[in-house]
Amino acid sequence: MFTKFLSIEEEKRERVINAALKEFAVKGYAAASTNEIAKEAGISKGLVFHYFKSKKDLYFFLYDHTLEVVNGELRETVDLLETDLFVRMQQVIRLEMSVFGKYPSMMDYMKSVYLEQAEEVREDILERIQSLSASEYGKIFSGIDATKFKDGVSTERAINVILWTVEGLGEQYKERSKLTGGALDLDGIIDEFDEYMEMFKTTFYK
Repeated sequence: MFTKFLSIEEEKRERVINAALKEFAVKGYAAASTNEIAKEAGISKGLVFHYFKSKKDLYFFLYDHTLEVVNGELRETVDLLETDLFVRMQQVIRLEMSVFGKYPSMMDYMKSVYLEQAEEVREDILERIQSLSASEYGKIFSGIDATKFKDGVSTERAINVILWTVEGLGEQYKERSKLTGGALDLDGIIDEFDEYMEMFKTTFYK
């Protein structure tokens, strides 16, 4: 369906993908501008619609591409047979940093999809979310050994606390990189996250 786009040189293709991911992640579907995507990618608006029939087609191409990328990284990075939450989480953060290195706005785009309320895309989003649980991405936190947790500690809430910590760390490092004008310190995020994992392990586990 997107053979014209997929056949262009990789560097140009990645520019378009990153520009579109950023625009949709920041502005949401309705407010996202194909003019801005084209400008950011360094191509004409006409080329955007040469590759994609509509903004909606582009939006869901990004969704499918995101799952393809994340599932590929997941197979390489995350052991779904590992039942220890903290080992699994350390694998997941490395997956996210690997994805971020190539697609800085991809995870933010995926988060925005779940919150998107535009009528033009909402029904299609819900259908995709329903099928997501059967994918590798949908199993990323499955099979965690709950017997290691202290009495009264919910596995689901522990995962939420850790994910909020990851998000907070990411935002802190993004702000630092903006202030310094340097690249995001991915290794620094991983090292600091590992320190938090040791603290949470003491807090949550027996």
